[in-house]
Amino acid sequence: MVNTKIKVYVFIFITVLMSKPVYAVSTHNMFIITLSILSYAKWNTPTPALCVIDNPNYAVQFNQALRLQGYHYKISSIRLNELDKSSCNAIFLSTFSPQEEQKIIHSQRQDPPLSFSSTNQACEIGSAFCLYTRNNSTSFKVNLDSLSQSKVRVDPRVLLLAKATEQ
Repeated sequence: MVNTKIKVYVFIFITVLMSKPVYAVSTHNMFIITLSILSYAKWNTPTPALCVIDNPNYAVQFNQALRLQGYHYKISSIRLNELDKSSCNAIFLSTFSPQEEQKIIHSQRQDPPLSFSSTNQACEIGSAFCLYTRNNSTSFKVNLDSLSQSKVRVDPRVLLLAKATEQ
């Protein structure tokens, strides 16, 4: 009974937030924030794969952050045309417009991977998590529609770190 009440409250909380992107701010860089968000996801593999699309420099920086933080992920740098042949549980997009992100995400299998972006500040379409840096702080917004389409379960505590944007 108590478990059912908690599920109802979480459902209501997420439903209320579905109408707006949500965001959070941290002093960590976007690579550490992304890895931290990944740690809140439920994976069906012991070593989830994060594919960095068309940006080998970001893949190097992710691997450096990975060594510092001690997470167990496989970080790969791949080209967009290799995405269909890869086994990516999550993707990081940093060179595409929100419209291109949307097209890339929806072209993936029946279950799109969890998606992150560093170039989609509005976060209204495209990636599930949109990261950006302002005044030496990394912020992220969550596109709840894209998050729900990914079929990757992310612990609601990530959403508790965020608050509704005032625009």
